Amino acid sequence: MIARQIGFGFLAVLLGGLLWPASGGAASNLPEVMFILDASGSMWGPAGSQTKIEVARDVMAQAVPALPAEVKAGLAAYGHRRKGDCEDIEILLPSGSDNRQGLIAKVETLTPKGKTPLAASVKMVADTLKQNENETTIVLVSDGIETCHDDPCGVVKNLKAAGIKFVLHVVGFGVGDEATEQLECLAKAGDGRYFPAGDARSLLAALDTVKEDVVVKVKQAKTTKVATKSRLGKLEITMPQSAVISLAEIRIIRSADGKLLKKAEPAASASHPLMAGKYKVVLAFANTNYQPASEAPIGEVEVIGGETTRINLGAVVINMAEGLNEGIVAVGLIDQATGKDFVTLHAKGNDYYLYRPKPVPAGTYTLVFVLGRSDFPAPVAKDIEVSDGRETVVTMDSGIALVEAPGVTGWDLHPAGSGKTILEVRRRWDNDWPLWKNFPVPPGAYDLYVLQEGMTEPLPVGEGIVVRHGQTVVFDSGM
Repeated sequence: MIARQIGFGFLAVLLGGLLWPASGGAASNLPEVMFILDASGSMWGPAGSQTKIEVARDVMAQAVPALPAEVKAGLAAYGHRRKGDCEDIEILLPSGSDNRQGLIAKVETLTPKGKTPLAASVKMVADTLKQNENETTIVLVSDGIETCHDDPCGVVKNLKAAGIKFVLHVVGFGVGDEATEQLECLAKAGDGRYFPAGDARSLLAALDTVKEDVVVKVKQAKTTKVATKSRLGKLEITMPQSAVISLAEIRIIRSADGKLLKKAEPAASASHPLMAGKYKVVLAFANTNYQPASEAPIGEVEVIGGETTRINLGAVVINMAEGLNEGIVAVGLIDQATGKDFVTLHAKGNDYYLYRPKPVPAGTYTLVFVLGRSDFPAPVAKDIEVSDGRETVVTMDSGIALVEAPGVTGWDLHPAGSGKTILEVRRRWDNDWPLWKNFPVPPGAYDLYVLQEGMTEPLPVGEGIVVRHGQTVVFDSGM
């Protein structure tokens, strides 16, 4: 009984820090402990003046009664019933049990016989913890290497990856170098620590260190936390990287008084701290030649204190065939849901920004071009579907041009038989630009009308002119 007396004194120091007061804190928030004891045949080996299994019995017989009622403790063992059986694993007392005397009695009955299925033992215990909200401390005491599984470390890693809340501390009880390496790996995979032990005193020293971790968890569980929300929230704005180039800035305006609070640098992803409240967000599209930015309001959002409000933009990418942009002076997008102009960009002698990818909210849009001196917005692509965070590519590879003819002041294009103008081209007052340029139009059949100098109404010079993908039709009016 010498070992018992030495162990009890040392254990009193160990458990002094492990006791949890009965008052304060909900029991459900307190951490639990689950022991896994090695009862394989090698536990009959020596540990000082006793066998390893005798030391384990003595330590548990003293440790368990010293735990206060708030501490939930369970027990599992392996190798205690059959020789050579890798499935000889048993949950002797489930996690969260208050039956201290029952736990001690179970330990006293363990008779080492079998193999060392470390991986399967930890998995069996972890599987019982899947529904636990709080992290459980598993303490594995083993005197040997895994004898049933090729990769016990991998098993523990997978259990952690599955989201089961546990930490695994491992005590190597009188083991050699090979077993030490494997047991260290198990502890690391379980986010715990490894402790070597050779007798009762060193085993208790290892448990004393583990105790410190548990004490910290207890203090955290018994601390009352009062949550309060900040008055600050965040507005997060994202868009495809390609579309950033089109913006001069992003303007954030307080709805209550219309004050411009922030001019933000455009970015693929940016977060803006703001006081709780409602805000209007405006995309300011860049224009060339010192023109002011084209404003595109994207609606009102509410920022909530302590939370993040997100605006996720998509983008319209214009893929224009070479030569079809010569007569275009402005490019715009119309929101088909409202029928309103979302944004229009004017070239003013430099079309650099006209065809850059454009950030827009998710929705359906019509792409329009303004040609030459006309203010008429020609709808060249409809039903452009834009999704959050994605680019929608609009390819313009078909068009039409008019062969130069004397006395022509302009011409119009209608979808065949519709009588509705979709393309309106007019000359400058001092020259004939851009009458003879190539103009993009969707594939289809068209009627062409020419305005002749001195005439009061247009002349129908072409009917059912077919334009196909990848083709620019050059039409000769014969005038």
